[in-house]
Amino acid sequence: MRSSEALGSADTVMPDASGLELDHVTVVLLFEGPRFAEYSAEKAKELANAHLAYTIGLVSGGHLLHAGALVDHESGPKLTGMGLSRLTRQQLRPMIEKDPSVAAGLEGFRFVTHAFPRGSLVFPAEGFQKASSPANPKPRTTRLDTPTN
Repeated sequence: MRSSEALGSADTVMPDASGLELDHVTVVLLFEGPRFAEYSAEKAKELANAHLAYTIGLVSGGHLLHAGALVDHESGPKLTGMGLSRLTRQQLRPMIEKDPSVAAGLEGFRFVTHAFPRGSLVFPAEGFQKASSPANPKPRTTRLDTPTN
């Protein structure tokens, strides 16, 4: 498998970095959803609190390695949050769709893949989770100088 295939896109251009091993995480980007403007401040706060509780559950359950808010100063739809996971988009999608703020349309989401040199970014929570847990598969790595099948 070529490095571009490992990243999930045939049009991804990767530099020729001989010997560089890449690690990957799935990034969940949250943004103002299609019904964002419909909610009162009180209802939006209620949904945000439910979202926070749900997200804490995803992190403590090992589905997300890290999650947090984003402050976006650009025009809409504004980014509102981000999560990092070892799970695939297909594994994460049903979980994110059940997030109370997403289900209510307060927030929308999309997935991207973040590729980085292996070992340059560590997640301490991974050390506390069982290696055999389906929620925490082994890191996906790709060597740029060696095609994989």
